[in-house]
Amino acid sequence: MEDLDQAIFHCDLSGLQALVRSFETTHEVKIIREPSVGLIMIRAEDSLEGQEFYLGEALTTECEVSVDGVVGLGICLGEEISRTYCMAVLDALRDGESAALVGFVAEQMSLLEQRDQLEFAHVMRTKVDFKLLEQE
Repeated sequence: MEDLDQAIFHCDLSGLQALVRSFETTHEVKIIREPSVGLIMIRAEDSLEGQEFYLGEALTTECEVSVDGVVGLGICLGEEISRTYCMAVLDALRDGESAALVGFVAEQMSLLEQRDQLEFAHVMRTKVDFKLLEQE
């Protein structure tokens, strides 16, 4: 499921937590590493000389869990303790692809697509047609 990460990151947190709670009742979930906030360095490459340099730091949250013996890792930008835990649980369940998980991802991707189309429509309303301006 290549859309899993995108769906988890952009979905409503309450729906994501409800999905993970339902999996917690049917699977053995153990926290290996509690969600923790930290900083990572962002590497970039100079386009002219091709040399790597550090652009700056980014605040991240990481969590590692075991679900039925399968390790899952969650990491996101910002201080997202609950979302990172949910990401780790779903990462461990990724290979199982239960009907609930597949349905959740499909629903979230549909909502994300609708939101993108609405945003695109808003942007297109601000587009200037220069041919009309030349006729005036």
